[in-house]
Amino acid sequence: MTEAISKPRCPRPRQTLEQRKDFRKILSVAWLYTVIAGMLNGISVLEVGTAVGYTSGAAVNAGRFLAKGDVSSRKILGICAMFYLGGLLAGLGEDLCDGDHVFEGRASPGMLLSSALVVLGTYAKRQLKRPVLTMQLWALSQGVMNGVSSRFSACPIRGSLVAGGQTDSALALASALLAWRRGLAPPPLRKVALNAVSCLGLLVGGLLSVPAHRRLDTRAALVPAGAPALSP
Repeated sequence: MTEAISKPRCPRPRQTLEQRKDFRKILSVAWLYTVIAGMLNGISVLEVGTAVGYTSGAAVNAGRFLAKGDVSSRKILGICAMFYLGGLLAGLGEDLCDGDHVFEGRASPGMLLSSALVVLGTYAKRQLKRPVLTMQLWALSQGVMNGVSSRFSACPIRGSLVAGGQTDSALALASALLAWRRGLAPPPLRKVALNAVSCLGLLVGGLLSVPAHRRLDTRAALVPAGAPALSP
């Protein structure tokens, strides 16, 4: 009897962040993703009144609104749900949404989907006058982008989520300072550099969002929408 069970695919060998020879390119990609996220979230605040690329603050606000009986809580919870769905899609996408595409010269359907969702959200706000739908589409886009970039084999490069990376970075720096004080070899500090670049990228993206929105209004979101499509 013929067996219909397929053999599992052999995973490709991966290197840690410290072993990678293309660290400068990793920093460049992290810079690109975080500038994109910073700019889109800045535009989102200006257009629909809230950021869509991170959910910790949104969850707190949803709780406050629920306590007051404010119907805005449903909009905020919708952002959280769509962001989560984006990460779920990135995980289910397997090789279509892995985070190594840009380093291996491959196109990323996941990043292209993220870009398309930003464009659809812009259309929903500008043409359909549906800001809630815009929030949801942009949150879904950010969830997909963060999911794809988090699946980079050497380490997660989360475009709009740097808080966890800041904690890791601070701990690594503390370990280095303790090792220096004790006359020992310091641990690798690449994560510290990566997080610093990511934080700066979000800052620059937020700065760029204001003049871009002033000049292009809702269409300013098309600028960060195009960048992931160019990443391969």
